[in-house]
Amino acid sequence: MEKLSSNQVIKIGIVVRNIEDVAKRYGELFQVEAPEVKYPDPNKKAPEVAYKRFRGKDYNIKLKCALVNLSPVYLELLEPYDDTPSPWLEHLEKFGNSVCFLSFYIDGFRQEIDLMEQQGYPLIFEEEKGHERYAYFDTLEKLGITLELKERKPL
Repeated sequence: MEKLSSNQVIKIGIVVRNIEDVAKRYGELFQVEAPEVKYPDPNKKAPEVAYKRFRGKDYNIKLKCALVNLSPVYLELLEPYDDTPSPWLEHLEKFGNSVCFLSFYIDGFRQEIDLMEQQGYPLIFEEEKGHERYAYFDTLEKLGITLELKERKPL
């Protein structure tokens, strides 16, 4: 059986309803400065190649996010900015504040998508940022969590 190009978790994604409060609480709990909450920039121009595709449709998905460094992994706190369909809004509506995904760096984005789909894990979200790209798979029922595969392009 073929396997993914990585088995090292790099990030745990947590979806929340009030990111400012949750970020503050993580800072207090781990006695670190509260993680900075980043908001969508309405003036930011995405690269021409950028897109966000959820369940086969392109959307302009906006998120608030904050990173909590808990080396060797980090927590990514995410809050949907609005009601645009997304994997994070879907998760939040079904499960409330909770862990949403585990993330792995991979090499060979299309090959890894093909491998996951051959293993019975359909692609549900794909994002291209120009310098990195992400894919989420429908693994919740079979693995108990969503998997995110992330590929960084060399600069």
